[in-house]
Amino acid sequence: MKPKKKIPEVDLLKSAVQKVVYKKPRRKLFYLGRFFIYLIVIVGITGLALTFKVISSSNAITEQEGIVAGLFSQVRTLVTSPDKQIDGEEQDRVNILLLGMGGEGHSGAYLTDTIILASIKPSTNEVALLSIPRDLYVPIPGYNWRKINNANAFAEMSGQSGAELVSEIVSDITGQEIHYYGRLDFQGFIKIVDLMKGLQIDVDNTFTDYQYPDWNYGYQTISFEEGVQKMDGETALQFVRSRHGNNGEGSDFARAKRQQKVLSAFKEKALSFSTLLNPKRIVDILNSLQEHTSTNLEPWEMVRLGKLVMQVDKDNIVNQVLETGSNGVLYSETTIDGAYILRPKAGLDDFSEIQQIAEDIFSLTYVNKENARLEIQNGTSITGLAQSSADYLSQKNFQVISIGNAAKNDYEKTVIYDLTNGDKSNSLKILKQELGANVSTLLPDFLNESETINYQDLVKRNINSNLADTKDLDFIIVLGTDNSHLETTAYSRS
Repeated sequence: MKPKKKIPEVDLLKSAVQKVVYKKPRRKLFYLGRFFIYLIVIVGITGLALTFKVISSSNAITEQEGIVAGLFSQVRTLVTSPDKQIDGEEQDRVNILLLGMGGEGHSGAYLTDTIILASIKPSTNEVALLSIPRDLYVPIPGYNWRKINNANAFAEMSGQSGAELVSEIVSDITGQEIHYYGRLDFQGFIKIVDLMKGLQIDVDNTFTDYQYPDWNYGYQTISFEEGVQKMDGETALQFVRSRHGNNGEGSDFARAKRQQKVLSAFKEKALSFSTLLNPKRIVDILNSLQEHTSTNLEPWEMVRLGKLVMQVDKDNIVNQVLETGSNGVLYSETTIDGAYILRPKAGLDDFSEIQQIAEDIFSLTYVNKENARLEIQNGTSITGLAQSSADYLSQKNFQVISIGNAAKNDYEKTVIYDLTNGDKSNSLKILKQELGANVSTLLPDFLNESETINYQDLVKRNINSNLADTKDLDFIIVLGTDNSHLETTAYSRS
């Protein structure tokens, strides 16, 4: 991973002896840089939707805080400079690691409960968010194999940068170069939500958590009702942190999805006129967050990043969670000492499937938008090939409706039959690329003689299911022996 030039970081979670002491008065440019850093990091955690339109309301800020107008002129020069690029921009992918930790007053203050790899693709104005579970078992230099959420704490306690160490580990397991990082603690989260006057959150499921940590190292009971509700900072933190809720909300994977839901709400509020055109609120956010964030982004990089992500539309944000289950790439186990951990299904130390997801994550944008529905037929004599291929394509977010055996089993080349008349061209392009298949728009009669079953029922081990009607399908895939390599995937995940 390419090392970043370090800039001073203020972290009041450490003792007074460990604090960074600035011998010179902070310059006005430093405050402006921190201003962009905090806004970008916070809104970055919400989907990287920060816009430099804040600059358009900056005159009021100069009146309140004494920041001269000429300073903003310098910022505008940076924003409009066509030559200055941030790391990763030339390769059309900027990767930023977003971390959330407990902080002061929380047991395990430096454990990272939230780990999200955020990627920006400037050429298409897309953003991808990949949530990495805190219980993923990884090698941590100097500490052998541990849960990934420990890495930040280990480094901080030894006087090193926790965010830098986590960046190195995430880079190793995802295969992606981490260009930047931003870290926020719980108190900072609460303050930013409260200063933004709360968030509107659409709660999917009613649930209760009887083991939610309080601020005195004990537990309390929290509950949420299904439907749209306004949450203050404390309530929003409870919503994203809860790990023991009932009604299907008790897993880290459910929590990751709630986090992404709050991020979307953050994005909408941050870009609202009530925030962008309220200079006092922005200044209050700046002052409140100085002790709760750290990042390796420099001021000019913040400005450039704001220019890139302001173009991102909410429909161009991909949310992906590494999870267990029949279509996931992870499985859970308990260690000898009773700890719950997650490992990759590909092998104890094989992160190749995670790396593939990270590499291909932007293709999920098109798949999600088009919601392509597939039937997969095994055109070979290889047992289980249709099921393993369905598992593989489900990981790519395709909706597999049914699988089965084709009327013939002598296919050497995989064929994709397009039933959409070209209406889902992006999905077809991705399918063709993934399977190396030929494409046909003419559906042969013998496909109607095929025996298929409902894929989701098969996943539930209920073989008694109905045939799929072609009117409910977008593509029928008949597998050939050219995709026989997918057969081994099925049984490594059984």
